[in-house]
Order: sequence, then C-alpha cells, then structure tokens
Amino acid sequence: MRARLKGVFKTTKTLANGSVRTYYFFRGYGALNPLEGDEDQPFAPGTPAFMRSYYAAIDAPRRARTAGTLQAVMDAYEKSPQFTKLAPRTQRDYAGALLKISDKFGSHPLAVVEDPKIRVRFLEWRDQMAKASPRQADAVLGVLRIILEWGRDRGHLIHNHATRPKKVYRADRADKLWLPADIEALRAVASPEILLAFELALGTGQRKGDLLALTWSSYDGQRIQLRQAKRKRFIDMPVTRSLKAMLDAQPRAADTILTRNGKPWGSVNFDHRWRETVLKADRNGLHFHDLRGTACTVLAQAGATPSEIAAMLGWTVSTVARMLDLYQSMTASLSDSAVAKIEAHQTKLQNEVQNAAPVSPNSGENQ
Repeated sequence: MRARLKGVFKTTKTLANGSVRTYYFFRGYGALNPLEGDEDQPFAPGTPAFMRSYYAAIDAPRRARTAGTLQAVMDAYEKSPQFTKLAPRTQRDYAGALLKISDKFGSHPLAVVEDPKIRVRFLEWRDQMAKASPRQADAVLGVLRIILEWGRDRGHLIHNHATRPKKVYRADRADKLWLPADIEALRAVASPEILLAFELALGTGQRKGDLLALTWSSYDGQRIQLRQAKRKRFIDMPVTRSLKAMLDAQPRAADTILTRNGKPWGSVNFDHRWRETVLKADRNGLHFHDLRGTACTVLAQAGATPSEIAAMLGWTVSTVARMLDLYQSMTASLSDSAVAKIEAHQTKLQNEVQNAAPVSPNSGENQ
C-alpha cells in the first residue's frame, strides 16, 4: 500500500506529437521535476527519484532562510562524514546538543559568529546551562566548538571563538579507586556473570560497552583483540594467567563472552545487576568505570611504563600521567614503598657514617 503524499497533485497534458505526459506539482512549492542524475529514473510518487525531488522541494525554502547563518554550517556538518561516521550513541548525544545550539544561535549570521564578542555570549550561555548540569553544559559547548572548527576548516568561517574554554565541570574521583579490600568484597558476593565482567574489566581496563560487546572471536586463548567503540583505537593484549583460566572455563553460550542466562547482556539490565552487586558488597559510590583507573594504577605498581599502560588501555601517555596523578595517592602500597625507601636510605647513611669514623692515633703503633 502506497501512502498518499499530502499536497502533491498531478495533471496530464497531451503534447503536440500526440503523446501524453504527466506533471506533478507540490502545493506551495511548484512543479516537481527529476533532480540532476535522476532524469533516466522512473518518476512517480513513491519512486526514489520522486522522493528525492519531493524532499529537496521541502528543504529549499529552509536552505534559503538559513543561508549565511550558523544553521547552514550545522546542517552541512550533520551531512558530513565527520558526523555520519560517529558511533550511533555519539550521534544521539550530539543531536541533543545540536538542537540546543540551533535554538540559541542557529539564526545568527556568520558575521555575528565571527565577531570576537560572541565568545562572551557562548560562555554566558554555557554558564546558564551549568546551573542545571555543569557536565552537560560543557558537553554542549564542546559540540559547538567542533562545529565551528569544522566550518573554519572548510572556509565557512575564519575564526572559532569557542576554542579552549575552561570547563565548569570537574570530576573528582580521587577517592573512587577499587582498593584490595573493595575488590575482595565484591568477589565475595558477585554472581558468576557479574564476577566475569568484573574480572575482565580489572584485567583489561576496558570500558563497559566494549566488554559487553566483546565476542569470543576476539579471544584466541592467549590474547584479546578489540577495536574500542569510543576512540576507535585497536587494542591487542595478552591476558593474565588468572583471567585466561576464568575465560577458558566459561561455556560459549553466545557470540559474546559476557552473557546472562546464555544471552548477551543488555546495557540497562547489566547496570541494574551491577548496582545490586555493589550495594550488596557495601561499596556504594564505586563505579564500573572506576576499574579503568584501578587497572591503570595496578599496572603502574607492577612496574609498567606509561607507554605500556597507554597501549593496553587505549589512552594517550598524557592521559595515563593524569590518571596516575589522580589515583596513585590512594594506594597504601605506594606509601609503604615510600617509607621503606626512606628507611633504607637512612640505614645507608648511618652505615656510611660508621664506616667513615676516625681511626685512633695510637691504633697503628707497635706495643
């Protein structure tokens, strides 16, 4: 059954050569004709060529209204590979930000967006949104910065006045590290399905989404290989002996390694079960994502270099350095090591002093 397109009507006309030709009109928009490249395609309501012409007619007045405005740059960005190649979740997040930006600044002429004074308006708008959610306010301004930078690279703009803003949201999770007591508490109460996810996160340092999507084909019995969804970085790492033993003992009930009742986890379902387990372990406030910082710290304590940690977690070396600055102060083993080094140094100094004690003048004379 073909739906009737509202506002579209047709008329036929007999040409001088006796043939009959059908013309289509879109009320308020004029005649509909094949677009360039569609001349040889069937042209009737419902055909691809017709629908392209139909939507182009609808969009034409809008393009005329938005020409020379920030909205035109935003529309072009949404059709670009930089947007269409983003992960579906990221596209959804960006779409919400784009609506807010469009409502506030979409109608602004590009000349206004180029004016340095616009930066004040950008930041004031961000600060106003931050009263409700500082994190979301930073995210929306971040999308605006990306759009302006995209437009600048393509010659739509000369300047990007949303660059390098100081963020209003600061996540302080310095006290949110999975310490040994926390790890043992969760192990004691976790179901086998949750425990496997926990050990996989602790042993690989990967994000929840990547682990829930991890398939058995990514594990060859010795190594795990995956492409991270967020940064598209390729990870290739060996598994520890303990994690290997756990993985090798798992039944392969589905394509994914992590399952519940033999089926892949849904993200929401997993979050509920994880939350129940954390509360049962009396570890409220610790997040699954904190296992990435924990893995980073454990690797550093084991002697891994920042470059080695970055290769395993899919971070940059600078990110590893920031994470270690944030988390390492929480580990008692580091303070134990520091005190042990102080005591060893003091003992060494005492020995040097004793060995350098002056010899008695008479000690070398013959009796």
